[in-house]
Amino acid sequence: MKIVKNTFANEEVLLDFHEYDTCVFRDCRFVVLGYGPFVLNQCEVINCTFNFAGPAANTIQTMSAIYNNNGDQGKQLIEATFDNIRKGIAAPAPAAAQA
Repeated sequence: MKIVKNTFANEEVLLDFHEYDTCVFRDCRFVVLGYGPFVLNQCEVINCTFNFAGPAANTIQTMSAIYNNNGDQGKQLIEATFDNIRKGIAAPAPAAAQA
C-alpha cells in the first residue's frame, strides 16, 4: 500500500508491505514484522523507534545471541553484517546456494 504526504504522530505504524512517500512521522513506533519489504521515501522521522516482532524479532534475537555468545568470532560476524548493511550490500547467499 502506498501512502503519500501524510503526517503520523504518537502512533504505531506498520511498515511491512507499505511504501511511505514524503510523509512525516513524529513520536511514532515503527513495527517491522519481517514478512515483506517496505519503503520510507523522502520522509521526515522525528523521535521515532523501531520495534521488531514475528520473524524480524527472531532475526534480531539470533544476531544478538551470535554476538553475545560466540566470543570474538561472533562479534566479527555480526559487525561484518552491519558493515555490509552500511555499504548497501545484500548478504551473500549461503554456500550451498552458490554451488
